[in-house]
Amino acid sequence: MRVLLTSARFPHSVGLIRALGESGHEVYATDTFHTSPGLHSRHVKERILTAPPKFEPHTFVGQIADVVKSRGIDLVVPAFEEVFYLARHVPELPNPDKYFCAPLDTLVHLHDKRRFAELALKLGLPIAKTLTVTSDAELREAVARFPEYFARAAFSRGGVTLLTNTGPLAGAVRIEDCHPTPEQPWLVQEFLHGEDLCSFTVAQRGRVAAHLVYRHPLTIEHAGGIVFESIDEPRILAMVRRIVEHLGYHGSISFDWMRNEAGGLYFVECNPRPTAGLVTMESGPLAGAYVAPDLDAPYETSAGRRGQIDVAILRDMFRDPRDIPDDLHRLLDGTPDVYAPKGDRMPGLYSILSYVHVLAFRHRMHVERHKHSDLMEAQFFDIDWDGSPID
Repeated sequence: MRVLLTSARFPHSVGLIRALGESGHEVYATDTFHTSPGLHSRHVKERILTAPPKFEPHTFVGQIADVVKSRGIDLVVPAFEEVFYLARHVPELPNPDKYFCAPLDTLVHLHDKRRFAELALKLGLPIAKTLTVTSDAELREAVARFPEYFARAAFSRGGVTLLTNTGPLAGAVRIEDCHPTPEQPWLVQEFLHGEDLCSFTVAQRGRVAAHLVYRHPLTIEHAGGIVFESIDEPRILAMVRRIVEHLGYHGSISFDWMRNEAGGLYFVECNPRPTAGLVTMESGPLAGAYVAPDLDAPYETSAGRRGQIDVAILRDMFRDPRDIPDDLHRLLDGTPDVYAPKGDRMPGLYSILSYVHVLAFRHRMHVERHKHSDLMEAQFFDIDWDGSPID
């Protein structure tokens, strides 16, 4: 099968490219900049540069449609929030069934943290106490109602711009710099103590084809994970299945969770796309979930599978020398590197070269003061979606 993967820059993009290639499929990959790591995997038959979907959505969608036609693509797998720009126009494109994504309304319902919280409550699923605010005054009033809180925009990702008074990110963002509006509301939630967990699921028209629960023993600046370990938590699959079946969901879907100190599970948010933990999945079953799913026997990843981003661990060592002993142990313990495993090293080199994309982010977004979140924001500033009308 000929598969086109969009936004090849992410760890999960590289993992999915590798899984498809190792399973004998012909993989094409796109991104908006040449040093995107996934473009340089040996499993990519052709690397293709596109316009940035956030800034030139019509051009981007047209380019993807042209690739689908000219290369005879059988399946398009979006890897990040470019899925919103594609989903907006999929009904108008030839062969819409080739695009592995849910309708735009469904994606928005899940990505909008306010609407997702409402969906969880409607289905009787556990989620932290939540308030929605649409002004600076409402934000101040809401945070005063929780002894410990965390707040972020309804359309956000990656732990960027997280307002909280608890934990390692307490005070990293000032309330004076947060400005909710009716068009861009914020959520204020009760801060739950416990362990952060994540799940990733491949769903085929309302049925689970593959599923993974994982944790991240090490994060980058307390935001995105850089070490991933699959775990066994069957309660999560049962709750994910409730949502997938209720929506008839078709596509990749991921959730963030909190397992509190008493063992209770709570939804935090939904990302209707793949996430990094899929690098711990076996190549054959993962690829099969996309191209030839066995819906009567969905693939569930066994506990104890690991992956990590070596270059991010090296960066962590230089950022805080106190972490050097632990980071050295991680680098030497045999956990496979997501970007540069044996036999496919080039994405590892380009994961370093792609740091130039941070400069592109600062230039394009007119960032004058370097912030701790620049690295995270640079990963997706030209392919994310903030709830604005698409057209």
